[in-house]
Amino acid sequence: MGKIQIMCKKRLTSRIITATLCLFFLTPLQAGVYKWVDDNGQVHYGERRGNVDAEKVTIRQNETTKPRVIEKTEEDIKAEKEKAKKEAEKAKEPEKPKISKKNKRKYCNEAKGDLTAINSRGRMREINAKGEYNYLTEKQRQQRIKAAQKKQRKFCR
Repeated sequence: MGKIQIMCKKRLTSRIITATLCLFFLTPLQAGVYKWVDDNGQVHYGERRGNVDAEKVTIRQNETTKPRVIEKTEEDIKAEKEKAKKEAEKAKEPEKPKISKKNKRKYCNEAKGDLTAINSRGRMREINAKGEYNYLTEKQRQQRIKAAQKKQRKFCR
């Protein structure tokens, strides 16, 4: 086979493919809507003729099929402005940095350790800046327990 024959076959093949694709895509555009009544008196609509007596229905566009413009009232405009303000305020708030799983485990273990240490001891003491021991009151101890529980709930999931 020569180069000319190969080129002619390629052209012929591409034309056949193009024609097939055109028929494939244009066929649904030609489809219509048909209306017919069956033996029981039931009205049917479909893309294909369901009966010999089926009639083609033309679908027209009118005012009811076009989207309607809805006028906004003053209340709607105010509500939209308030919503925009709230969204702007949310955008101003800095996002909290995400904590890695490794750090979450670390913080979780710290919280568990703190709770264990607080609950295992009777009186708690801490060292101040001067190096002296200060004993915590029961109220301060309960605050530390609540803080450790909160930390545990936050990181131990």
